[in-house]
Amino acid sequence: MNRRHWLALIPVFALACSTRREPKFDYGEPKQRYQLRGKVLRLRPEARIASIDHEKIEGWMEAMTMEFPVPKEADFAKLKEGAVIRATVNVNDLNYWLTDIVVE
Repeated sequence: MNRRHWLALIPVFALACSTRREPKFDYGEPKQRYQLRGKVLRLRPEARIASIDHEKIEGWMEAMTMEFPVPKEADFAKLKEGAVIRATVNVNDLNYWLTDIVVE
């Protein structure tokens, strides 16, 4: 290709790089559901992930800080750093994620 052809491709590459990609959540059906209460420490909107310092989740894990995917855009929009929340943790063999978020 000559230089003119390469220059013609620059807008195509720029558009491809600037297009916002929605995170994909294909987790299947949850096998278990647990109740979570915790404080939002950080948010990663580009991936819809919330870092939460949570209390013990009865039947699943001890208190700790961890990152949780939030598939529903409406649920993620409720989150603010520093907010105390309640939510449902959905779990299956390979994944976990939050739904039913309520800010306290």
